[in-house]
Amino acid sequence: MVVESIFVDGSLPKIAAKARLKFDKVREKHLLLLPEKVVVLNETAASILRLCDGSRTVNTITEDIRNSLMAGSETRSSSAVPELKTMEADISEFLLQMANQGWVVIQHENEET
Repeated sequence: MVVESIFVDGSLPKIAAKARLKFDKVREKHLLLLPEKVVVLNETAASILRLCDGSRTVNTITEDIRNSLMAGSETRSSSAVPELKTMEADISEFLLQMANQGWVVIQHENEET
């Protein structure tokens, strides 16, 4: 898969400097604010992007999201939460799309910011 070759161990996604996450209390929507553009995010996208601070790997982000889902599904079956590898592939694909838009920057641990 192409995504896996981009998100190797040590890949550290972070929100691009030109972008900012915000929760609009009036509309109760998560937003990604960009120059001359506002992107409305769903809860999952906002949760992923909140963790993109340049210090977490895609694997760590996936584990954090999965742990949150599992904690929220205590009353439901844990089989309702997708497998870790499936989630990692989906999150990697999402972050690749965000990187292609220029909204997320992918750095590697050995690169300087």
